[in-house]
Amino acid sequence: MVSNHSFRQYASLAMCLWVLASCHTPEKTSPQRKTIEEAVFASGHMEQENEYVVAANVDGTLQQLSISEGDPVLAEAVLAHLKSDVPTNQLTEAKLIYTDAARNASTQSPQLSQLRVQIDQANAQLEQDRTNWQRYKTLRASNSVSQLDMEKAELQYKASASALDVLKKNYQELERSLKLQAATSRTQVNSQQSLLADYQLKATRPGQVLTVYKKEGELVRKGEVIARIGSGTRVLKLFVAEEDIAKIKLGQSASVQLNTYPDTVFKARLSKIYPAFDESQQSYVVEAQLLQPPAVLFSGTQLQANVVTGTRNNVLVIPAPYLSKGKYVTLESGDEKAIVTGYKSKDWVEVRSGISDKDVILRTNE
Repeated sequence: MVSNHSFRQYASLAMCLWVLASCHTPEKTSPQRKTIEEAVFASGHMEQENEYVVAANVDGTLQQLSISEGDPVLAEAVLAHLKSDVPTNQLTEAKLIYTDAARNASTQSPQLSQLRVQIDQANAQLEQDRTNWQRYKTLRASNSVSQLDMEKAELQYKASASALDVLKKNYQELERSLKLQAATSRTQVNSQQSLLADYQLKATRPGQVLTVYKKEGELVRKGEVIARIGSGTRVLKLFVAEEDIAKIKLGQSASVQLNTYPDTVFKARLSKIYPAFDESQQSYVVEAQLLQPPAVLFSGTQLQANVVTGTRNNVLVIPAPYLSKGKYVTLESGDEKAIVTGYKSKDWVEVRSGISDKDVILRTNE
């Protein structure tokens, strides 16, 4: 009779042998036919449709920064000021010069007023000389004066007329010159105002401040980005490899996983294909729109997407873990056999030839 102690030892040994045997029994399956979706993988990130950066137009020190991340901004709102002592002084000087030039070109100009007085005097002299010449002509007709006296009176009249003409031309020339100086100085004021405007950084469109890259007191160089602003709907920027871009078409659907929602797969649709290769990303850029976006989205969120490029029915497939060395399967007999594969995903591998759905294959440890 077997004691209880011996029985328990025997049962424990049998259980261990069963566990060991089961641990060394490979998993097996047979190829099966499925409907598969062919897809292209793309990584990317989320951004707003109208994102743009605000950059410095000149070198300078950031004197005032009136924004922070998350702030809403309006179009043409001043976001920051660069220190601008020199251009401010230059603008003040240009305005003074323009004010003086504009006064000199006006009807109250001292220079023009002086010439007008001279013209009035010349007009009076001309009128007097005309009257005198007419009188001498009448007297000459009655031989009361000599021919020489009459001619002297005529010459005096013509000299006065010539002097008046010169004064009028001088007035016109001076007026034209003064107006040109005023216009030139006004242009200089506009130029200085435009230069001073470069020291104010403004929003070009309404939106929300996504990132601020600088702090007050920092020295910034021309072209350096101060802030990034986003507006409009959020879009997915997908980066597609060169060998896959020919398969991509507008309207294709995609399964998207956002890093901020790792346990959720979102559906999206391709809305734009950029025509040129992006050197910075070393890929082609495609945009997509989420069909049912979550309530909270963040610009810059990293993501992965599978763009569905086609669907095929009745395709012979095997689970991906059953394929070894890229083209081999292990038969139930233990023999290794090469197969011709087609489309591959992380879960399934298409079998084009080499085995059928009647074969049994084993899962290897590779």
